[in-house]
Amino acid sequence: MHRLRVGATQCCHCPVLAFGSKHLRMTSIATYTRKRRVGAVAGSSEGVSVAVKSDFEEFRHVGVVKEEESRPRRGRKVKKAEVEEAVLKDSNVGEVESHVREDVVGRGFKGEVGGDGVAGEGGCEALLKAMDDMVVALAPLSFKAPVAFVYNPLEYARKPHEEYVRKYGGKKVDVLLVGMNPGPFGMAQTGVPFGDSVHVREFLHITSEVEPPKEMHPKRPIIGLRCPRREVSGQRVWGWAQARFGTASAFFDRFWIHNYCPLMFMEPSGKNRTPDKLTISERASITNICNAALRIVIDVTKPRLIVGIGKYAAERIKQCAPPGAQVGDIMHPSPANPKANKDWDKLIEAQLRGLGVDI
Repeated sequence: MHRLRVGATQCCHCPVLAFGSKHLRMTSIATYTRKRRVGAVAGSSEGVSVAVKSDFEEFRHVGVVKEEESRPRRGRKVKKAEVEEAVLKDSNVGEVESHVREDVVGRGFKGEVGGDGVAGEGGCEALLKAMDDMVVALAPLSFKAPVAFVYNPLEYARKPHEEYVRKYGGKKVDVLLVGMNPGPFGMAQTGVPFGDSVHVREFLHITSEVEPPKEMHPKRPIIGLRCPRREVSGQRVWGWAQARFGTASAFFDRFWIHNYCPLMFMEPSGKNRTPDKLTISERASITNICNAALRIVIDVTKPRLIVGIGKYAAERIKQCAPPGAQVGDIMHPSPANPKANKDWDKLIEAQLRGLGVDI
């Protein structure tokens, strides 16, 4: 498994990404996505076969029983969260975050981090630089079976994501909403968090073209802003924003939406595998990088309140929020959550009011 190595020396075969005075050793990849051969050893031609029929039937997350990854020989049972925290402490998370932060502040941020907030072009440049650095840092990571494909829409859908940031981002907001990672018919298609194609076109008025990756799962093709499948979570999030605020500009005067991790993981069947289902070491490698980006988003937007859309994002926020920041969470809109399938908008408005948001 490729790992980030802070301070690695440069060689003629491995490009090196500089963060401040340190370097991260990178392994080049030729395409936007990577396909793992499940059960195959390095150099073997044997691997998994994938169905070739494109699937546009209703897609839902399927629950997976988590395998216990650590157990003490005797004494009390170690909680998975404790094991993950120990892995993070050993994984140079602070160093990596600080190097990404220094690089973005030094080269892309025209305001002062930690001040009273940044509006306009300087803030947009900082957000885009943070996303670009995150893409480069995530690129060499690999993931064990059952992960078969990994999509990163911040690469192939970079243009609509940049349009999203430049139209609406880069300024101080009241509430920062943080999602988990792209859905197969949302951000994976459009590059916009919770990016249901119809709302991206008709509510957000984003028009930039997506350049589909060269290698795709046959059941999860990237079509872009004209994707015929609707993203249920995105319909709920942006449908609520439109119903409550009327225009996208009015919504973004008070809110910003950021997805914590830009990667979408798929199993051989095409089933979505969410980041919380990855191994502890895989989650730690993602956290090292995505925490740095989230801290920069917080620096730019200066929110009064940081809200996780779902528990996973809420836990990541706790790791990144500055001292004294108000944090909370609201129900995730996924159709896999039965409670979200009835009056989700009313439920989350009550939750936001409970957190002190005037809705």
